[in-house]
Amino acid sequence: MKIKVSAAALCLVFISVLCLAVPVQAAGMTPTAGVVGTTVTISDLASGSYSIKWDGVEVKQGTLPGGGSVTFIVPDACGGDHAVTVENPVDNPVFTASFSVLPSISISPISAAFGDSVTVEGKGFADAESSIKVTYDDTDMETGISASSKGSWDATFSVPSSAKGSHTVDASGSTTEAGDVPDVTLTVSPKISLNPASGGVGTSVTVSGTGFGKDESGIRVTYDATDAKTGASADSKGSWKVTLLVPSSIQGVHTIDASGASTTADEVPDATFFVSAAVKVKPESGYVDDSITIDGCGFGGSESGITITLDGNVIKSDVTANNEGCWTTSLAIPACAGGSHFVDAYSASTAANDVADAKLTVLSKVVIEPAEGYVGCDIMVTGTGFGINKELTIKYDNVAAVTKLATDASGNFQASLKAPKSTGGGHNVIAADAGGASASGIFTMETTPPSLPQIVSPKDGSRVGLFDRAAPTFKWTDVSDPSGVYYSLQVSSQSDFATTVLSKEDLVEPKYTLTDDEALLRGKYYWRIKAVDGAGNDSGWTTSILVKVGLMPLWAFILIAVVAIAFITRLAFFLRGVKRGH
Repeated sequence: MKIKVSAAALCLVFISVLCLAVPVQAAGMTPTAGVVGTTVTISDLASGSYSIKWDGVEVKQGTLPGGGSVTFIVPDACGGDHAVTVENPVDNPVFTASFSVLPSISISPISAAFGDSVTVEGKGFADAESSIKVTYDDTDMETGISASSKGSWDATFSVPSSAKGSHTVDASGSTTEAGDVPDVTLTVSPKISLNPASGGVGTSVTVSGTGFGKDESGIRVTYDATDAKTGASADSKGSWKVTLLVPSSIQGVHTIDASGASTTADEVPDATFFVSAAVKVKPESGYVDDSITIDGCGFGGSESGITITLDGNVIKSDVTANNEGCWTTSLAIPACAGGSHFVDAYSASTAANDVADAKLTVLSKVVIEPAEGYVGCDIMVTGTGFGINKELTIKYDNVAAVTKLATDASGNFQASLKAPKSTGGGHNVIAADAGGASASGIFTMETTPPSLPQIVSPKDGSRVGLFDRAAPTFKWTDVSDPSGVYYSLQVSSQSDFATTVLSKEDLVEPKYTLTDDEALLRGKYYWRIKAVDGAGNDSGWTTSILVKVGLMPLWAFILIAVVAIAFITRLAFFLRGVKRGH
């Protein structure tokens, strides 16, 4: 009987040990496939401790006082099958199954506008998979990506020009096909951008819109809720661009918005334009004492006590802006050196440093008084807009007329010179300082010719001298001219003066006596005279006058004289003889 009891006990012990040695299968694991991050449920665990291992590495442990189900999150792992082991209690494996990791991607953010940066994360790709690429609406955005040993990777791209709405982001690699990766959706929203985003009134601003509807029409742009541009249309990618001029506005931030046929203003984030105070000069260049207009905008509404400066020196004060912060005033350019100067403005509430100044270019200028005259007259040359305290030279037709002159502390000078002998018409009077500034004016030399002289002697057809040579004196009436008078004399053996035997210029007296070397041989000659003033104006030639030189050759005269003397002598003897005969 004892033996039978012992055998029965041994059987019971053996059955108990056998039951403890063989794991009890849990009800199951749900799901058995999914992406990294999937929540997996292990059901029907016994009361007590448990441990869940992923490819032999514990991912979760704990205690179930009453038994039941537990969950775990699929860890970062490459694509494919992975072993899931459940111990319950710990160190007592009760369940082993395979979980298949699928590839997936995620994006951040899920809504963006053109140009925004989007990060794409990939998980569940093959171990160290290469040649991974990210596509946006089937267009490659990033290529050449490699996964880690756990099949993870990330990449960043900028949202390209796209119409408003949903767009598909996908990925694939050398092992993973795009069809195996669930697409993700990126929602593109509209936005506008400004270039520039700050400036003065009148600034040209380009407003660019992106993410509007495909070929959307009726787009309008508003400035502080007032239409600034209308009638724009987007292209097939929802992009458009318009340019507007900033209207009169007070200083500070102003709102620019946009809307269209299918895009409301509320969908478009406002853009802001900062209006800064600025001054403008019209015209932007001029001479000292010229009138200029100075406009200011971007000041405070009805701001008063505005002061205008030129290179920091006050040139106008007590200017008041209108209720839109704009003002205008006119003044004469004050005496100052030539070159660039800066016009600025300020008030008690607007600092000069906050006002965009304007450039005024002062030009060098000379004034000639009188503007026309005669040789020897006094010419007064006045200059403005030259360098400060610079040595200066005045030239008349590129010939130095005044030297050792200097400008004053305002770039001005004044000098006088005598109009030199020069031809009638315009002549350049040029002033240039040592700093490179120069200007010119025109002095007009008179062009009135002097009166025509009158012939005094020898008269037309008269004879001078008896023999072979004569050196007559030619005389004419004197004439006068403000530029001074000089005479030209010509003598020719031809009435048309095709050639001349004598030509004299620059005679100052109304007569000329030929020298012995200039004596005329016996014959017929013609002479004429004209008056020329210091400006080169001439009276024209007088009518040619015939003059005869000599009556006979000297030898004939001597012969006649000898014959006459002989005749007289013979006659005297004859008469003496007759007298004696009586």
